[in-house]
Amino acid sequence: MSQVQSTRWLPSYLNSLYHWLKWTEPTWGFTIYRTTYTPRSEATFPAIVDLITAYVNKDLYKDHETLLKKSRSANEVEIAIFDEMWAKYEPRVIEDAAQFDGVSIKQVRSHFEAWANNRDMADRFPSYRMFIVIDEESLQSLHDAPVPEDSPPGSKDRFNHYIKLVEAWQEPEYPFIGWMKCSLKGLWDVWRNMQDGDYMRKSYALICQYRDVY
Repeated sequence: MSQVQSTRWLPSYLNSLYHWLKWTEPTWGFTIYRTTYTPRSEATFPAIVDLITAYVNKDLYKDHETLLKKSRSANEVEIAIFDEMWAKYEPRVIEDAAQFDGVSIKQVRSHFEAWANNRDMADRFPSYRMFIVIDEESLQSLHDAPVPEDSPPGSKDRFNHYIKLVEAWQEPEYPFIGWMKCSLKGLWDVWRNMQDGDYMRKSYALICQYRDVY
């Protein structure tokens, strides 16, 4: 059985990721901008990048567990495919105090869009459709955030720890301001749904109705 045939059981967002890595680019992941350069952020920021990675890892493999439960045969849901995709996860971390210290989300969006346009990848894939900003506010919210293993399912505490997730090429239109506060446990959910360019706007409408963090 060929590799293409062996991925037919994957949901569309994972099939898209698998084939993106096979035919388009060798890596995938979030772009993470740092816009705070205080002494505390100097010590904390690397751990925050690792924490984001840990949550993406946990929820990606949670999807494998979900597929296993739905499958008639464990052999149909190959863990090796998830391992292959995860091995290629590589967040793009942007930190340069001279260029980004204290800048606005609008300025960061312009930088991200120019990068994607230069690669001729504008809006082609979640990696080029959205990015993370760690500013002083989100850094403060994350300083005591638990690792995934210590964050129980359904815990309301998850909404106390968030990053700012920004969608590129989106003009603010009430109520969506072009970005939203996203909990660490919400990151993978947004990623897998950002095949749809309207998803973040829809998510923002939802959080405005019930809470201020997705």
